[in-house]
Amino acid sequence: MYIEKEKQKTLKKEILIEGIALHSGKEAAIRLKAAPADTGIIFYRSDLDKKIKLKAEPGSVVNLVRNTTIGSREIKEAKVSTVEHLMAAIWGSGIDNLEIEVSGPEIPVVDGSAYPYYQRILESGLKEQQQQRIVFKVESPIYVRQDDAYITILPYPGFKISYTLDYQHPVIGSSYFEFDAEKIDFGEEIAKARTFGFAEEVERLHEQGLALGGSLENAVLIENNQTVNPLRFENEFVRHKILDVIGDMFLNGRIMGHIIAIKSGHRLHVKLAEKIRAKMIEEEN
Repeated sequence: MYIEKEKQKTLKKEILIEGIALHSGKEAAIRLKAAPADTGIIFYRSDLDKKIKLKAEPGSVVNLVRNTTIGSREIKEAKVSTVEHLMAAIWGSGIDNLEIEVSGPEIPVVDGSAYPYYQRILESGLKEQQQQRIVFKVESPIYVRQDDAYITILPYPGFKISYTLDYQHPVIGSSYFEFDAEKIDFGEEIAKARTFGFAEEVERLHEQGLALGGSLENAVLIENNQTVNPLRFENEFVRHKILDVIGDMFLNGRIMGHIIAIKSGHRLHVKLAEKIRAKMIEEEN
């Protein structure tokens, strides 16, 4: 069911964010610009000859290996990877419409969380638009499962995520956190949670061309019995997983429902987002 909420919003002033890309290790830059009402979130590459607009939606996802990558299925080089943290920051800030110019195939990782993007957006300010925000309200359960990992969304008069993290690792172990958008401050409690990785995996990831830009400045590094750098929260890992869920769910714009996730990652998130999109299309028709 679609319901009308408050007015749509976009960015008041253009923002430039520069830094290192997490996986390529190269310098990267994004320019966030205001967009007309009903545009949604659009990415495009400034380094390509042709301006190919990539709408942030489930059908645009082309890769899910340790990140969410959107791209064109016709033009292979027209893709943008590691969009999930920025998408979560845009959701958290209350923006509905945005155009994002990207200098290359990946966006800057900043500090490994969503907070620097979120902070810059709030500093710029938001501009209210004339059209109403349309929110999709889930009316029946939708779920996806793979082995012992699953994610489901249930009817709920708001937006809530309950996540259970379970790693066979002494530093992470099992943890649970619940985020309710109306009760918990996204900026303070979720946006600051950073991505994490294991010291033992670094060499193998580098061989695969991944995490080349990873450092203690933009990720929590985990060794056998401790983290190399200090945590921002005792349960930072599960909070970051919730951050990823938010970013991936925002591929469908704003939705209402209670998401329950156990050990899920980007692949399951996007499968759920695809099923939600199918329900949305049914409603539209």
